Amino acid sequence: VVNFVCPVRGSHTQTLSVLNPTNQCCSIAPVIEGEHWSAALSVNFEPHQNTAFTITYRPMTMTTSGKKHQGSVFFAFPDGTGMLYSLQGTADPPKAEDTIVHELPAKTSHTVLLPVHNWLSRQQRFLVQLEIVKPDKPDATVSLRGIKFIDVPAHANRDYEMSFFTYTEGQFNTKVTFRHHETGEYLFYLVTFKATSPGVLSTIELVTPVRRAASATVQVENPLTTASCLTTECKSRDIIVPPQHTVPGQSKGVLPFEYKPLQAGESTARLTLFSSELGHFHYDLLLRALPPAPEKTVHFNALLGRGHTVTVKFINYARFKTTYFCKTDYPDFIVDKSMSVTPGFHVGSEASVDVCFEPSQLGEVKGQLSLSSGVGGEYIFPLHGLCLPPQSQGPFSIKAGGNIIIPFKNVFLQTTAFSYLVDNHHFTVKGGGSIKSKETQNIQVSFEAPPDGSPGPWFGTLTISSQFSEGHRKPFSWVYYLKGHRPESL
Repeated sequence: VVNFVCPVRGSHTQTLSVLNPTNQCCSIAPVIEGEHWSAALSVNFEPHQNTAFTITYRPMTMTTSGKKHQGSVFFAFPDGTGMLYSLQGTADPPKAEDTIVHELPAKTSHTVLLPVHNWLSRQQRFLVQLEIVKPDKPDATVSLRGIKFIDVPAHANRDYEMSFFTYTEGQFNTKVTFRHHETGEYLFYLVTFKATSPGVLSTIELVTPVRRAASATVQVENPLTTASCLTTECKSRDIIVPPQHTVPGQSKGVLPFEYKPLQAGESTARLTLFSSELGHFHYDLLLRALPPAPEKTVHFNALLGRGHTVTVKFINYARFKTTYFCKTDYPDFIVDKSMSVTPGFHVGSEASVDVCFEPSQLGEVKGQLSLSSGVGGEYIFPLHGLCLPPQSQGPFSIKAGGNIIIPFKNVFLQTTAFSYLVDNHHFTVKGGGSIKSKETQNIQVSFEAPPDGSPGPWFGTLTISSQFSEGHRKPFSWVYYLKGHRPESL
């Protein structure tokens, strides 16, 4: 017995392993009993081999408690033998056709269209049941209306129109059931209505530069004889407002709040005040944050081939621990891609990042550093670098018969060819050729003392020169002084 389980009008597919007991290939048409099962019209079998046979259960009616759909599939082989499988199916109640959520303001009628499908080859009349499932005891302020039945042609869809209305805010879960008046078969929808607060009392426009506060107030009148405590809510992180405000009876209360943005741009927000006695008070906020003035210029001085690092400090106002993404607009200024900072809201906390100036040309270079965070905003620092010609380095001491490594970095923005020249034949250098941009090559310099036994020391000069190319029209040279000595003459 093969068991199948699925919701009515759903499907459940299983695979049977069927053995061909004969010694010949054959193609067999399986005989299927039971209107709820379907499969391929024929199956090919190899001699004495198991073959996978797929069969699908697709019930159109529900099974009642304790009863199952019955069926079978029979395979008749050429030698007169056969194999029979009994099939049993359980069709559970249907799942919801859809779960729909609608948001609407209170005191506004809302219309919903629900597609009703007729799965039969004849017209069906469905009786319609409208239920408010939650809250359990809705009052007269909530209504759910629609016609009591709908006729749907065979194998067709028709839209059912219903309307929902509520006077109050809240969430209302409803169920709409379409049931055939004779068979009891049905389909249903779960529809949730989220009624939001009605109306906006006024619109307030606030404009201020980033990281500077702008103040405003709202006025609430309490007509009651007793005081009313209002709670406040605003989803904008840039709005700073007291969590509660009490308005005495039969008077007007003034609630102050601030707008302190961290990112430039325009946005909108909703400030809501609520009390159980007075309901909701809504205010739309039109917010415009102007770009901040640039921070102080950061100055650098470096020789060509070397770098100068400066620590750049700024005040972070982010509410939470955050990551700032760092970038410069000129490749001679190098900074880490990101940095983490601790929360700084509301008074601010100092943070810093190191910027290295590694020039690729002589003279002045200007750029800017951008520090940006999704919650902390953006900081712009002008950068000013001054590059001077390279200076000689050394002397580098080398023992006779030994060698040293001098790291040399290509600071230019393109792959560049370099030549290596020493002016004393007792010193030899290994290296040369092209170096990729911003990559370092280790230059090996060796020293061999003269065989005459003289004590030394011996001096030489290594000159590394950039070669002329289409992308590198002005050659530069770096000079390294060398000092060779015998081991015993240290």
